[in-house]
Amino acid sequence: MIYDLHSHSTASDGTLAPDELLRHAAAQGVNVLALTDHDVTAGLAEARRASAELGVTLVAGVEVSVTWYH
Repeated sequence: MIYDLHSHSTASDGTLAPDELLRHAAAQGVNVLALTDHDVTAGLAEARRASAELGVTLVAGVEVSVTWYH
């Protein structure tokens, strides 16, 4: 099994649309992909549809930005 548990799509700062990202991952042999865009979940529905079509397990995630002030 090949896992990628940190990926970004054009929903944040990635270079591929969510469905293209899933297709690229599948072509590279990835079995499980986490879509972890910055501060948004906007790409998950599109990614979910592509993952079902491609047989790649999708892990829904988000990378949350925080600022820490002392």
